[in-house]
Amino acid sequence: MNYDAVLLIGYGGPEKPEDVIPFLEDVTRGKDIPPERLKLVAKQYEKIGGVSPYNRLTKEQAQALEKLLSSRGLEIPVQVGFAHYAPRIADTLTELAKQGKTKIFAIVMAPHRSPASYDKYVTRVDEALESIKGQGLPVPEITYTPEWHNRPGFINAIAQHVQEAYAQLSEEEKSRHRAELILVAHSIPKAMAHKSPYSHQFEETCQLVTQKVGMPYYQTAFTSRSGRPEEVWLEPDLTGFLDRRTYETLAACVVAPIGFLVDHVEVLYDIDVLAADKAKWKGLHMVRAKTVGTHPSFIAMLASLVEEGIDQGGQQL
Repeated sequence: MNYDAVLLIGYGGPEKPEDVIPFLEDVTRGKDIPPERLKLVAKQYEKIGGVSPYNRLTKEQAQALEKLLSSRGLEIPVQVGFAHYAPRIADTLTELAKQGKTKIFAIVMAPHRSPASYDKYVTRVDEALESIKGQGLPVPEITYTPEWHNRPGFINAIAQHVQEAYAQLSEEEKSRHRAELILVAHSIPKAMAHKSPYSHQFEETCQLVTQKVGMPYYQTAFTSRSGRPEEVWLEPDLTGFLDRRTYETLAACVVAPIGFLVDHVEVLYDIDVLAADKAKWKGLHMVRAKTVGTHPSFIAMLASLVEEGIDQGGQQL
């Protein structure tokens, strides 16, 4: 199947300080979150410069992918659509429909599938298609990429960043009993995890990464827990995990946010501020590995997914 466009689907983030509260209101709509709580969360953005780089970095991924596809002889525009910020998923798909682009290859920018990410994005796409149909426009045919959490291109990008982070440790710290590799993903409710492949896919990614870097011993942790206090979420929380470590048992750690593709508040605040402060207080030398971003191996993997979709027809939902 030949595609008219590629769509990268993501969460979105506020690009201006005055957009932070409206963004948080959009994210929490229907959840009965008190305004005071939103103001507290907004202060996290103040700690990372007042905005999120998520949109810019995702657009850079789109640009890198379009350039690589062009170099491979595929002149396909790569667009972005966000769930909680402009350009919205519906707006991007509507504009593509107006341009007569009706065969869209969609890549959900979340490596591990859960109702909180992949399923929600698919629902937003379905709602957009209904809206497009109601406007009398040609309804795009959406083809989704298959799972890619275990693809070599993704794994190699993470592994290289882990190795670069480890290079910042001293020789003494690198020994098995003095340094620890902690692989991190976004926490979700356990009930949700049991109904999705999220935990299994995260663990598979972890195993492949550690095999690639030759480090079979690793820890997993989660960040960004929210929701009701009585609800059970995936654990351990990264900050709490570090709090249980002492200088006598651990001198250093490399934290790799493998569940996140670009830097945003869950990485820049939850890891670079909260976890880093905890590690410093505990006497740990913590180094945070980079997210995959526009790593050539990762972008090449995305390009291969598009090429395979053209050859095989992709996965229609």
